[in-house]
Amino acid sequence: MDYREITNSMLQKELNYHPNYLAKSMLKAYGMTPMAYLQNYRLEQSKRLLLQTSWSVSRIAEDVGFHHVSHYSSCFSKKEGLSPKAFRSKFIRER
Repeated sequence: MDYREITNSMLQKELNYHPNYLAKSMLKAYGMTPMAYLQNYRLEQSKRLLLQTSWSVSRIAEDVGFHHVSHYSSCFSKKEGLSPKAFRSKFIRER
């Protein structure tokens, strides 16, 4: 995967929507803002990579679009209740 940096203004320009319309539409459809949706997508992709590859957490973080592994680990832990390494260990052990 190669995730370039995506910002709200980039999405709004690309999709040609007013910022408020885009945010309200995403909240209505998905229950989250465009940036929260993107972060959630990236975290889901990272879970797949944690379980299907032996890549380092740093490589996975970078691969899915996080610039700093510490930010990735913090977001991951907040969502999953486990660090990326603990998540990998737990689910690989359970197989």
